[in-house]
Amino acid sequence: MPNPFKRIDSKILEAEIKARIRGAYFYFLGFYLLSLIVAFFSKTWSGFFYWPAFHGSIIFFTLFFVLTLEPNFRVQFRRYFIFVYFKLSGLSRRTWLKILFIAAVLIFSLFKEIYVLDFLVLLYALISFFFIFDSRYAAGAALVFLASCPFLLIFKKDALAESAAIYAYYFLIITVLTQIRELKKAEKNLKSS
Repeated sequence: MPNPFKRIDSKILEAEIKARIRGAYFYFLGFYLLSLIVAFFSKTWSGFFYWPAFHGSIIFFTLFFVLTLEPNFRVQFRRYFIFVYFKLSGLSRRTWLKILFIAAVLIFSLFKEIYVLDFLVLLYALISFFFIFDSRYAAGAALVFLASCPFLLIFKKDALAESAAIYAYYFLIITVLTQIRELKKAEKNLKSS
């Protein structure tokens, strides 16, 4: 009969736990990504999860995964984070305020349980407006959504056609706001030169 009070070697236990975390991480990450993709197309599936907790769990599990990596991988991760730190330290105060505002709006929207596709559109809208992406990207997305509406109506997908029309409208608004910002930036450049 095995001794239940047998001493456990902590190094072996630690190695076993790290191996199990490394083994399970990619399955969990795959399930998370698959859930995000399915949630784009299924309101039932997106309502199945409490998304703020699901997002938090993947962040938490990723941190555990990074801690379980071998020392040479940790050195590479450390170098990468040092590189990112130096890049971020070069940002201006105004850029940091923009990033903090975007993060605050996105965190608020996550706690309000916004749908995944709406979250991605909001993310693109905020980044496009504050960092002045080319407005043609948003206009192209609006045209794609708008062009898909007649085909969806032909195939009797009325709910999807309505959603596509709504997203086309969102992207048209993003296009107009981004063009206003582009014009103001162009005027500022003309005045300074």
